[in-house]
Order: sequence, then C-alpha cells, then structure tokens
Amino acid sequence: MRIVKYILLLILLAIIAITVYIGTQNSQYDIKRSKVINIPQPVLFNYINDYKNWEDWGPWGEEDKSIQYTYAEKTHGEGASFSWVGKEGEGRMKTVKTMENDSIFQKIYFGEGEPDNIIWGFEKTGNGTKVTWQMKGKMPFMMKFFSFFKGGVENMMAPMFEKGLNNIDNLLVKELKNYTVKVNGLTRKSGVYYIKQTVTCKIPSLSKNMGIMFRKITKFAKDNNITVNGSPFAIYYKYDTANGIVTFSTCLPIAEEIFTSEGSDIEGGRFYSYLALKTTLTGDYSHSKEAWDKAYAEIAKRKWMEDHAGKYIEVYKVGMNETRRASQWVTEIYIPIVEKAKPIEIPAAVKDSTKVQ
Repeated sequence: MRIVKYILLLILLAIIAITVYIGTQNSQYDIKRSKVINIPQPVLFNYINDYKNWEDWGPWGEEDKSIQYTYAEKTHGEGASFSWVGKEGEGRMKTVKTMENDSIFQKIYFGEGEPDNIIWGFEKTGNGTKVTWQMKGKMPFMMKFFSFFKGGVENMMAPMFEKGLNNIDNLLVKELKNYTVKVNGLTRKSGVYYIKQTVTCKIPSLSKNMGIMFRKITKFAKDNNITVNGSPFAIYYKYDTANGIVTFSTCLPIAEEIFTSEGSDIEGGRFYSYLALKTTLTGDYSHSKEAWDKAYAEIAKRKWMEDHAGKYIEVYKVGMNETRRASQWVTEIYIPIVEKAKPIEIPAAVKDSTKVQ
C-alpha cells in the first residue's frame, strides 16, 4: 500500500513539475506558411477575402464535422466577420484591414480570450501568386499544454496551414479551369425598369467597387420595399484600357419605374428592347475578357455594326449568391448591334402610276 502511495505521489509531483515548466515557457508564437498557386493575384485575393469560401477549404472542417458556421451580413472586405461553434469550443474572426490584392489583416478570437492576429500576403510570381498565411499571438495555458505534448506549437498548427493552402490550390485551380464561352448569336434584349448606381474608377478596382455597389443598391431596394424583378446586371459606358479607366453602373431590374430624390447616388432608369449579340460565359469572372473578345470577333466576322449609343450589358444570371462554385456561375453579355433598315414596300398600284407613259 505504501508503494502505491509513493507512486501516486511521484505522479503528482511529475504533473506539478510539468505544469510549472509549461507555465514558464514563452507564450508568444508566430506560424507562417507560403505556397505558390497558379492563379491570378486578384482572383486569389478575392477568394480568401470572402469568409463564405472558408467553409470550402478550411482544414478544420475535416477534423470536426460538427462545426456550425454563422455569417455576418458582410463577409467580404474590411468589417467582414463570421463565427463558429464546434466540439472544441467557439470562436470568431473579423477583417480589420485590407490592401487590395496585396494583404489582409484579421483578428481571431477563441472563446472569450484576447484576439490573435492573422495576416495574408499576396505576391505576383510568374503566372501565379505566392500566398503567405501567418498567425501570431499569445498562447493561453491550455494551448501551451496541448502543444507541449505535440512537440511544440509549430508541429501542432503548421500542418493545418499547409493543408489549408493545398485545399485552396486544388479547389481554385480546378474551378478556374472549368469554364465555357458560347456565342449565342443575335437576339432581342428585353427592356426593363431598373435602379442603378454609377461610378468611374481604375480598371483594377472594378471588381471591388462592383461588389460594394451591388450590396448598397440591394440594401436600398430592401429598405424601400422595391420589388426586384430578375437578375442583377451591369451597364458599361466606357472601358478605356489606354488610361485604365472604366465607367459603369450596377443595376437591379425592378417591376415599376421609380424616381429617387435629387442628389441621391442611386437613380431609376429604363431601357427599351434592342438588337444585341448575346454571349454566355459559364465559369469564373476572370474569363470575362475572353468572352468579350470572342463576341467582338463574331461581330467582325459577320460585319455587323455596333450601336455605340446602345447598352453594353453583363447579366449575372448565376453568381456568388446562388453558389460558391465559380465553375457554375453564368454571365450573359449583350453588345448592341445596329439594326438594318427594312426595305419599304411600294404598293403595285403606286408602282404602275409612276411608269413613264
């Protein structure tokens, strides 16, 4: 019996010694992993910048199938956030700063503890992008305890970082390669009432501004009980590649014409049906240029004339609101075409009366 007591006492002393040793270790940690992904820098930046995509590539989901995610109204860009609950507890993340296509700064909270920092870096390299995922902060005692038995915090966390970056690589490359462009031919683009917000910006900022503007006009429609009647679309007025400038409107089709107050940056509009060349892109928006180029090649081949006073439109039939899989997005492009004048039919009686006697 005395031997058992000595053994128990030794075990207790060992536990106390280990606990004291762990408690005196440095609490600061800094984990960083990088990977070159064969994806354009803006595409990769925008993908990681949206928390709704994290559920698809996050390595923690494979470890804990019970995780439940809750998304804030804003999931993309500064101020975006989401939270989760799983078998190991709860947590939340918030984006505090972004530098377009370059870096993302986030705070991560585990339970009620102090936040740790997450930093993403994006660097163009060759035909791809070098993405760096970094997390640093101060470990609470339990995190130090578990990392001790796993050979240190680096051994405990770094494999998850590597797995997450590999998941992003596999998902994005596969999704990006899966796309089609179809030139449908001439059609009549139906007319519609709509609300719009218009901006002129640098071409590289087009995607970012479009997302912000669509969120704003969607909120405007909701707040004012305006019935949205179809898919969102954009109207392009000017696309100046020489100076890197684009002028466009983001639009929502509506059931009835509306008039907004003077000075509002959201306006009502309408266009009537017109002849257009329709082209359909099924896949990620990064292939939009190829779709427009094929459409213009068809116009040149057929020797059609563009109607420069008409509406150049992209309709987003299926987008991020319907599915996170980029290969399933559907964008319809409409380029206005000048209609040929129909020959005037002269009645036979009139023809006869004009004959020389």
